[in-house]
Parts: sequence; structure tokens; C-alpha cells
Amino acid sequence: MGAESRDLKRLLDLDEPEDGVGTFEEAGADAVESGTVPRETVRPAFDVERYAEDTIGRERLPTITDEAAIEEARIASVLMDSVPPQGRLASAADDVEVAVRYAEVEALDDDQQLAFLRARLAPMTRVPSLTRKITELGPLIEDPKTAYILGFVDGLLPLETIVEVAGLPEIDTLRILDRAVDQYVLTFRSKGL
Repeated sequence: MGAESRDLKRLLDLDEPEDGVGTFEEAGADAVESGTVPRETVRPAFDVERYAEDTIGRERLPTITDEAAIEEARIASVLMDSVPPQGRLASAADDVEVAVRYAEVEALDDDQQLAFLRARLAPMTRVPSLTRKITELGPLIEDPKTAYILGFVDGLLPLETIVEVAGLPEIDTLRILDRAVDQYVLTFRSKGL
């Protein structure tokens, strides 16, 4: 008990109370038990009674109690141009659609596949850029070939140059690039830039 009392006195001395107001000696045993020291009430700089009278006459805002009105107010407060988050179901449906389309393309012979992929990626003079850093693509990079081809995408080389310098069969390179466009991994610069 003696150590607590001494610590309390030290803390109160650090507060440097105003002369004669709220000192440890005035507080007595009650202050030691409760850990508080009585202080004089400080009056605000404005007229409290006048402030109270002014606020009584002010109109109160109505409280909405109707459920339909509450819902309208909630909808009005939401930003309508925000994009809703996509759930896993929408993503899974997109993946199935892409898988079906790729199965149909792979059923074609090589010349037809090349023509189809070239038409999808046309014009081949466009310059692709990655939408994210290659280290952030994670599961979208299915195999080493994909990582290798995406390594050429630097925002400077056009598609036709990437196909030429990659050293892989043209059809493999075009498949990888087409799949990257479908997965929003690649984007193309607009002509204004």
C-alpha cells in the first residue's frame, strides 16, 4: 500500500496542478483509494445557457422509419459507378467457356488453328504489355513455356517480333499469347500513346 501511495503522489506531482487546486494533500484517503484527484470545474468560454436555449429551438432532422424509404436512402448513398466484386462462380463459368473454346480450336488441324489464332490476335503489329508484374501472375502461368513467352512481353516488342524471336513453334507461341489475352494478363497500348 505504501509503494502505491508513493507512486500515486509522484504521478500527481508530474501533472503540476494549478496552485491550490487538486493537490494530493487536499484529495485525502478517498483519492488514494479511487486513484482520482478532485479538480475544479472549468467553465467554457461561451455562454452555456444561451447555447442550450438556441439548440432547443432548432428543428430536428426526421428519422426515417419506413422500410421502403430506408432502402431507397441506402441505395441512393451507394456509388452506382462502382464495380461489384466477382464471385468464384462467375470466374468458374468463364474458365469453362474458355476451356470449351480451346478444345474446339485444338480439334482443328494446325493450319486452321494458325489462321484462327492469327485472326484473334490481329493485327500482329500491336504491342502487348503485362497487366501485372510477371511475379504476380502465379497460377496463370501454367508451364515454363508460358513464363518464357511472357518474358518477351515488355511493352516494346510487337506480337510478330515475339513470335519470331521466341524460338518455339509459331502455333505454341500464338496459343500462349491468345490465352494470356483471354485471362486479362496482356493488354495492348492504344495508338494515342
